[in-house]
Amino acid sequence: MVTIDPRRLLVLRAFVLSDSVTATAAALHLTASAVSQQLSALEREVGQALVVRTGRKLALTPAGRILAEHAEEINTRLKIAEAELAAHSGGLLGQLRIGAFPTAISWVVAPAIVELRRNAPGIDVKVVDAEAHMSHRMLMRGDIDATVSLEYESDPERDSPDVVKFPLYIERFKAAVPHSHPLAGSDGVELTQLVEDGWIMPSPGNPSRTMVLQACAELGFHPTISHVSDDYRAAVSLVAAEAGVCLVPESALSARDAEWVTILPTQGIAPLRKVIMTTRRDNQGHPVVRAGLDAMRTVLAEPDSEIHGPLARSDTFSVE
Repeated sequence: MVTIDPRRLLVLRAFVLSDSVTATAAALHLTASAVSQQLSALEREVGQALVVRTGRKLALTPAGRILAEHAEEINTRLKIAEAELAAHSGGLLGQLRIGAFPTAISWVVAPAIVELRRNAPGIDVKVVDAEAHMSHRMLMRGDIDATVSLEYESDPERDSPDVVKFPLYIERFKAAVPHSHPLAGSDGVELTQLVEDGWIMPSPGNPSRTMVLQACAELGFHPTISHVSDDYRAAVSLVAAEAGVCLVPESALSARDAEWVTILPTQGIAPLRKVIMTTRRDNQGHPVVRAGLDAMRTVLAEPDSEIHGPLARSDTFSVE
């Protein structure tokens, strides 16, 4: 009869998620040698090869894929057991690690920490500043429990079966132009009216850049990029210096920005930021994760919330 050490199954699961021995070792805080030894020991236990070398990488054999599916089920059951024990304890206790982009930290995550401190003081929140593409990798490695990130067309999380999404809010980009710009006195602007301008754009890989370029492409043009900055304060300063124009999400604008530059509503086709919370599917039912989601939604629903109303349109896309 085959006897399988469930701890080695969890190493196999981590290998599937990480896709390399080195990344698995980092995720599990082990050495690469220890991971290899665990996988080899698991192969001896089941009497079959579970991984095979393909070029410079290791891949699962058919037997490895079968066992990996069971490993995923075991991990899910462990998470459910943790959740039930946490609920049984009569209070929410534990750590919630959230990766979020800077604006979301200011507008949603930080206020949610205050909300949790009031209603679930046993939850210790740890926040990591990370854009969507970075936070997704951290989530899949197990470095964080949830992300607050952007959903966009080339989002790596878009079709991932291992990730569950919970919508938070949607916001439209506005155009920032110098006070001297010919359109500064208008009620709004279409992106095609800015074709001749130089643009201040986030850096490659930043989801906001992707969304802006997608909107421009839909209108049949590619903006001339004069300057690159991931900091919207810096981008607005460049606009004030008449170095170009830029698109800024509503939540990233302050009253001071309107003194430095002219802020115009975008009309017609323009990028929208869909802000979502994501977590791994095996973690979606954990009480601490659910408490974090509930706290963020409570903040968004408060009448005095700065993103209440047109920004908090989470009813426009479906909830898992």
